[in-house]
Parts: sequence; structure tokens; C-alpha cells
Amino acid sequence: MLKQIITLLLAQFAAIFIFCCGFFPQKNVLKGTADFTLESSVQSESKPVFDKLVLIVIDALRSDFVFEESISNFKFVHSLINDGEAWGFTAYSNPPTVTLPRLKGITTGSTPNFLDAILNVAEDDLSSNLKEQDSWLKQFVRQGKKIRFFGDDTWLKLFPVDFFQEYEGTNSFFVSDFEQVDLNVTRHLPHQLETQNEWDGLILHYLGLDHIGHKGGSRSVFMPSKHKEMDSVIKEIYENVDEDTLVCIMGDHGMNDVGNHGGSSPGETSSALVMISKKLKRFQPPLHQRGLHLPINMELQGRETNYDYLTKIQQVDFVPTLATLFNIPIPKNNVGIIIPDFLQLLENKIAAIKVEDNFNQLASILGRTPGVKNESIGQLFEQMRDLQEILTKSATNYKYNILAIGFGMLIIIAAIALWYGISIMQLSNSGLLTISLSLILGFAMFGSSFVEEEHQIWWWIITGTLLLSQLCLRKAYKLHFICLVCTRLIRGWNNSGQKYTYNNTIFELLKANPGIQWYLNLLTIFAVGMRGTMRDRLSFVLSFSLCALCGSYKVSWAIVNREYVPFWIQDIAFKSCLFFTEDQSNGVEVFNKALVPMAQFFFKYFIVCLAIKISASKMGVTKVNLFSMFSILLMLQSPSANIPIFLVFEALRSALSRLFKDHYNSNSYLISLSSLILQYFTFFQFGGTNSIASIDLSNAYNGVPENYNIYLVGFMMFVSNFAPTIYWSLYKSTISSSEDHKWILYAEQKIPFLIFNCIVGVFLLIACYIFRFHLFVWSVFSPKLCYFASWNIFMNIIIECGLEPIVRAFGT
Repeated sequence: MLKQIITLLLAQFAAIFIFCCGFFPQKNVLKGTADFTLESSVQSESKPVFDKLVLIVIDALRSDFVFEESISNFKFVHSLINDGEAWGFTAYSNPPTVTLPRLKGITTGSTPNFLDAILNVAEDDLSSNLKEQDSWLKQFVRQGKKIRFFGDDTWLKLFPVDFFQEYEGTNSFFVSDFEQVDLNVTRHLPHQLETQNEWDGLILHYLGLDHIGHKGGSRSVFMPSKHKEMDSVIKEIYENVDEDTLVCIMGDHGMNDVGNHGGSSPGETSSALVMISKKLKRFQPPLHQRGLHLPINMELQGRETNYDYLTKIQQVDFVPTLATLFNIPIPKNNVGIIIPDFLQLLENKIAAIKVEDNFNQLASILGRTPGVKNESIGQLFEQMRDLQEILTKSATNYKYNILAIGFGMLIIIAAIALWYGISIMQLSNSGLLTISLSLILGFAMFGSSFVEEEHQIWWWIITGTLLLSQLCLRKAYKLHFICLVCTRLIRGWNNSGQKYTYNNTIFELLKANPGIQWYLNLLTIFAVGMRGTMRDRLSFVLSFSLCALCGSYKVSWAIVNREYVPFWIQDIAFKSCLFFTEDQSNGVEVFNKALVPMAQFFFKYFIVCLAIKISASKMGVTKVNLFSMFSILLMLQSPSANIPIFLVFEALRSALSRLFKDHYNSNSYLISLSSLILQYFTFFQFGGTNSIASIDLSNAYNGVPENYNIYLVGFMMFVSNFAPTIYWSLYKSTISSSEDHKWILYAEQKIPFLIFNCIVGVFLLIACYIFRFHLFVWSVFSPKLCYFASWNIFMNIIIECGLEPIVRAFGT
């Protein structure tokens, strides 16, 4: 039976993978290089408005970081905007709001491909290279202009290095570093400014602000100093260039309040764009900038921010605007429109030609014949906005034959799984519950709001299931009461979903009261980690030392990130750090230097402890003991304010264990079903959502040096984001009572998972196909499909079929 079930699980994943290959193909683009299509001789002989370009991309530079009084520290930029030497805009970044697709947007003017969001983390991927695709960089090189680049190495993945006269890349995914990663860019500035006669374009891409967001959120204590650092860089550049140099400051995307990005919330899609030149002072600033004094206080003005400051444009509008100002052809795949305010910098005749050329270029992408005779510039702009709306909403060219193969496979596998499951479970109560649960979630896949707020469905399911159990077992009211209290605490721990946020979550309350948080953290680490070790001295020592290491690391991490920790706890952690660094000073630097070696030692020691416990069979190591060891690892990979939730997990696990053993005769199907519900419920209440933006990278680099392995970081990222899910996956093995039939029970517990994933998978694939041209296909349905596929490979295969058998095999 076990062999057949694992085969079906693997086949199910294969079907989903095949469907994804058809749903996320590479986008078809126009190849070649554009030329002037209208009065080419006049345009070629026209003098460009600017001779040199300095492009400063500050990763995740949200609009309010530059324009809002309550958060912005870009004082020099404010002074330039107030003097008219800089024009500011809020640039809308099309989702997915991650670096690679956004860099494609600001260089080619094209709309993003969701596959780029996945390729964004593949360091050695070359499939997203823009060598054959038109861009303003390619046009610069074509005209003999010299470009120099320093910063995020994603640019070097996108463009051939021979585009750049000089270059140096910095790694974009080592989010623990937000100082050196920017200093490595800034150190090139003195030489570049001294030799500015030797280049025509200078591109600088700073990553530090984005890294701070991932580590501490948009209002991290490190943000003000980073703003000032970037502001001083802008000042240094501006004061050393002439009026024929255009300095552009922009974010590739924004971020949400947690500091993540990838989704379509206003904070993630609203990036800042500031164009700076002494020449601009001679012209009228954009309408929404006139009469305003920066920074802006939206609250005093009685306006909701929604991150809309000054004039709002599409971020891709930057591309044709840049092409116009530097008198180069607009890239072939551009869907942007020239920002009208910059036309006044051109002669009237040239401005009219440029607008018509932009219109012709947009029409050519749609295969339309241009028809602009006797139309005013205003009318052309109206038509271009209509064309832009059509082009930005156009979907990928799906591979329908591959979609059909994947979907057909899943239908067959679902039918086999359903027949197989029903024949074994005999349409028992647990079987009916599994099918009902699967259908509820399956039908929910057809509503974008249900997908965005899926955590609400799991909350209704878990409370409904517990109440139904209470009606059936009235004598077990104490255990049901404990379970309901625990689930309510879990429910209120974090914000989840994508539509609503609450200020008074337990997570936020703990962050506001760090003293209480750290007492709870240490209590949780030792209470959870020491469970099941009291009967054996060696087991006790190994688990205690692991807990101490885990606690010391989390304290050190918090201190380095300027979080408050009680002094007596700091003192203990400091003494621990001295074992991992030769630095004997008393500052934060000791904690900082000890972080990586301490975490590396923890992981090595964890493996040693696990090996000792497994090999020393005479110790009679229990499943609970092994389970507790893995819980320590999961707590290490969790945010500090989420650690106490494991104490609630323990109380809930203990109550459920008694409930199943005393009242349900350890029914393996019900245990499996409870595990399934709790995996999804706690995943969302831990802070997870169906959006890429909620992926937490802050613990993915624990113990990782700068020369890191992307696959190791990827695995640790999964462990960090799926920590509660892994906990409730392994919990099944601690309840099983029969050692003689443990592998039969293990196989039986896979049946509800198989049925659930097949039924929900079928509905999800149908929904993705039906809504493939829907407005939310890239912001809702595509991320959900990615999460579903990731869940299948990581949880259902790696954890359920890899890690759980270890606990079952070696625990007693």
C-alpha cells in the first residue's frame, strides 16, 4: 500500500509540474533593434537634451521613503525638488514586484513575465538574458556610448558584460548585509566622477535599503541612516556633474510594511522616481508638484496616502522618456508612454515627432496600422493610454498542449486516488470529512478574494471541526476547551491574508514589550526542546546544550538588529559568543562576529546529536524526544516574536494527543486529517499568505557566509517559512500507538493528504485556466499555483516522505 501511495504522490507532483511548464512559459518578444520610424533623418540630426546619464537604482525605494515627511530622510532631494531642479513621480511597478522582472521593465519598457519572479532567485539562470532583446542600454551601446555599472549583479545576468566599459556586481540575495553591500558600490564614485569625460552612462544599483526591509520592515531602526547615506550619495554625484547630465533616482519596486515584496499591494507597486538636472529649473515642473513644499505630510493635508505622491505614472514610462531625452529609438517591446512634462524640453516640431513615433511603436506591437493624421498631441496621448492598457493586461502565450497533458494526468491520478482512498477508508466519517474539506477548498479556488484570504477558511474549518467533535464527545469538554483556546491564541498571533491588517496582534504586542517576549522565548525554547529527555542523562545534556545554543543565537541576532533584550540575558549570550570569536571587546561587534560561526556550529552539533540519539538504541529514544529536537531547529529558523507560539503548539498537541488516544482510539485517518488542517491553519497564522510578498528571508541566511550556496539558502528559506507546517507534519508520528504496524499506519495517514491535494489541485488548475486572462492572474492565481507546487515538493515529498519516516523509524 505504501509503495502505491508514494507513487501516486510523485505522479501528482509531476502532473502539477507539467501544467506549470505550460502556464509559465517564456514570453514571446520582438527581437532585433528599433530604429526611428518617423522622419528618421530629422530625428537623427536632432541634438539630445542630455549628454550623460547617471541612473541610481535604490532597491525597494517606496514612494513615501522619498516624499513623506513622517518617514523620509532624503533632505537634499527635497531641497532640489523645492528649488525646481528635480521632478518627482510615483511610478507604478507592475507585479510581480521583484528585481529581475522590474529591471526588464525599466530597461526594455516591457511588461513582466511571472516566470521572472521565479528565475529571480536562480543565480546561475541564463534564460532571462536580454542580449537579443531591445533596450535603452542596447541603443546606447549601438550609438557608441560608454556605460559603466556597479551594484546588483542581476544586471550582469540580464545584459552581456561587453555592454559595460567597467563593471562590478554585488550579490543581491545576502540580505544579512546592508552596509558593505552599498559601500562596495559607493567606493567607485570618486574615480568615476573624476573620469566622467570617459563615460556616457553610469548605473549604480544599491541593495542595502531592500535588505533592511527584509530584516526589519519598512520602519526598521536602520532605515533613517540608510536614507541619509543614499541622500549623501545623490548629493555627491549632483554637485560634481553639469547641467547636461541627467541624474535619475528610482526604486525598482516598493515594499510592504513587513519589508517584503513580490505582490500587488499599493506599497509594493509604488516606487519613487526623481529626475534631477540643473536644466530642469528653467521649465515648468509637473502640475502636481507646483506649489508643494517637500517633504509632504499627507495626514495634515487630510488625504489618504495609498503611496500616491505628486504625479503618478507607469514605471515603464521611464523608458520612452529616457529615449526621447537622449534621442535614441524607443525599444521595440516598450509599452511605456513619454512623460508629457518632459516634452517642453524639446523643440515643438521634435516633440510632436517623438510622440507620434511612440504611438507608432505601441501600435506595431499590437499589429495595428498607425493612423494619426491631423490628430493633436493630446489626442495621441489618449490613444496611447488605451493602447498601453491593452498591452499591460495582455497575458503570456500559454502552451495549451502542455496544460492539457498536465491537467489530464492530474484528473486520472485524482480519480485513482479517490477510488483507492474510498476503498480503504470505506466512506467512514473521516473519509467524508476529507472529501468535504477538499471540495470546500477546491471551490474556494474560483474566488480571488477566497485565495487572498484563505486563512479565514482554515479558521472556520478548525473551529467547526472542534465544535463538531465536542457535540460527538460531550464528556471531553475540557480537552476541547483547551484546543479552542489554543487555536484562538494562534489565530490572533499574526496578521495574515492580503486585504486587512490589525495592529493588536500578539506578535506586535510582544515586539512592543521585548522584556516579556524574551522571557517567553527562553521558556518556550527550553520547555519545548527538553520534552521527553528527563529519563536519560545523555539525552538531557544533548537537548539542553542545543536549547542553550538556540537561545544564544536568537539573542545575538536580536542585539545585532538593535532589538532590546534584558541585560542579564545579554550577558549570558555574550559569554557564549566569546567561544566563537577572538574579539574581546564589549560592543555589538562581538555578537555580530559570532553570529555566523555560532549558527554553523549549531547545525553541525544538531546533526551530531541526532546521529547519537538514533545510533544509541539502548537509550530507547522516543518519538517525542526526536520531535522535540526538530522543534528546536524550527524555533531557530523562526522570527523571535513567533517563538512563543510553539508553546501554544505544545499545549494544543498535548490536548489533541489525549483526545485521539482516549476518545478516538488513535484513528490514523482522523490524526492525519487534523495534521492537514493544522498545517495550513498555522502556516497562515505564522504570517504566511498566498502572495510572494510574504516570503520571509530574514532567517534564510542563519550561519551563511558571504560566499553562500543558493540551494542551501533556498532550503533554509523553506524551513523558515514552513516551520509550523513541519511541526504539525511530524506531530502525527508522536501519536501513533502501535509499533508493530507503524508503516501501515504511516501509509494510511498519507491517504487524506493524497485525496486533498488531488481534488484541490484539479480545481486550482481549472481556475488558473479559466482566469488566465483575468486581471488578477499574476497577483493571485499564479502565486497560489506556485505555492501549491512548492507545498507538494517540499512538504508532501521532502518532509512527509523524507523526514517523518526518520522520526517513525528510530523513535519508540
